[in-house]
Amino acid sequence: MSQAITRLEGKRILITGGAGGVGRAVATRMLEAGAHILITDRDAGDLAQAAQAIGGGRGEARLDWVEADVAAPAGVAALFERVDAKLGGIDILVACAGVGSGPLLEMASADWRGVIDSNLVSYVACTQHAIERMLTEDTGEGMVILVGSISVHIKAVGESVYNASKGGVASFAETLRKELIPHRIRITLIEPGAIGSAMQPFTPEERARLIEAHELLPPAEVADAILFAATRPPGVDVVTLRIEPLVQKIV
Repeated sequence: MSQAITRLEGKRILITGGAGGVGRAVATRMLEAGAHILITDRDAGDLAQAAQAIGGGRGEARLDWVEADVAAPAGVAALFERVDAKLGGIDILVACAGVGSGPLLEMASADWRGVIDSNLVSYVACTQHAIERMLTEDTGEGMVILVGSISVHIKAVGESVYNASKGGVASFAETLRKELIPHRIRITLIEPGAIGSAMQPFTPEERARLIEAHELLPPAEVADAILFAATRPPGVDVVTLRIEPLVQKIV
């Protein structure tokens, strides 16, 4: 194990969207590096399957999971009660919960509001709760990693609502980073291109084909980018990291 990876030994890490492709992959990497992991997502069945794939069941020594809807205030409150009970605090938040969307004119009001709540409001809420705990402990090594999207740079037709949410994440991350420098809490924005996860409207077989054709990113590659940011020494801040497949859709 490299010296950089050993920096995660004993770290208390919360991963939202932990049942998804990227969340599951980064949880696996960080658990292997010796961290204590809590994953959360909306579906208990998906979480249980993810926990088994990552390397254990609920309540294992260094891995736990909790069902929570982080788009709702009650869900965030319940999640951080579990953070306090299971982890006893938090060193790193990895926020990668999220949903896709269609064009604005094809969405009902409740649907586009749900996208904003899932992709932006949940990030702000979880970040606030995490930072409050980091400030209490004042270790000087707290970190928040927010998964945004390169869609905010591409601005493809049909992605207006999705881009509004991810554009908000980008501005939030870049501004909050400056606010937290005096507290020595680092903020990293990860901006992946198209990922071969269940968010894509393809069958698993088609996703595999598109990954092979370099049109979709393997979730593990995004996890490695997150791991890179998470393992820099104190004082080194990965501000923004953009990663995309070679043949990234740009229209």
